Amino acid sequence: MQPTIAEYIRSVFIALWFIIALTLCMIVLIPALLVSWGRLRNHMIKYLGFFLGRSVLWVAGINFEVKYVGPKPTEPAVFIMNHASTLDLFIIVGLQLPNIRFVAKKEFLYNPLFFVTGKLTDQIFIDRSDSKKSIKTLNKAIDKIKREKLSVFFAPEGTRKHKGVIGRFRHGAFYMAHDLGYPIVPIYVEGARELCPGNSLVTRKGTITAYIHPPVDITGKTRGEMPQVSEEMRRQYMEWAGVKSEEENLQVEA
Repeated sequence: MQPTIAEYIRSVFIALWFIIALTLCMIVLIPALLVSWGRLRNHMIKYLGFFLGRSVLWVAGINFEVKYVGPKPTEPAVFIMNHASTLDLFIIVGLQLPNIRFVAKKEFLYNPLFFVTGKLTDQIFIDRSDSKKSIKTLNKAIDKIKREKLSVFFAPEGTRKHKGVIGRFRHGAFYMAHDLGYPIVPIYVEGARELCPGNSLVTRKGTITAYIHPPVDITGKTRGEMPQVSEEMRRQYMEWAGVKSEEENLQVEA
């Protein structure tokens, strides 16, 4: 469906507010980290991220709901989420996950605001075009994550621009969960792709729901079994998306 003039105009306001909100977050973040010698980093990520994500979604006219299918996660985990919308950045930070670090593509670092924010909040940036470099970066982060009892967030599809409702899963999140000894917490987001597909900057009003599912325990699984775990998890996401086969998955349009 062709976007309306009102939707184009609203999308411009969304972009402007995002820049303003991110700047406001930086104004609070930098002195808070300096005064606390970095000890407030987790609180800043949690609360400033919540403000940034939820305020942008509100400006976009989106009702964002978070539903826990099981108990609310309280222990460190590897969180994963389907990724097919330009709005996913705001959804991710708006979830207000505790003690979280995000694994993101290094291209974010080309933006000065993202570069400064990402470095100050100790996020993990990987080179998706070089798997060896990506693995090296993730391995370096493991000791710190374990020591500080942090959780990690991945979008295993790697990009929001992919064929089908659910793209192919990369295995990095699952290898890291194994190496950390963490469970995997799947988050399925419904509605975002329809309101703003990954290849679009125009957003429609509506409702987005994030379903946070119970942790998946991978204790007893070998590292060599992680690709199989990844594929099983992807099939679960396809089931949540309502597609019954790979052929159907690729045929569904936003």
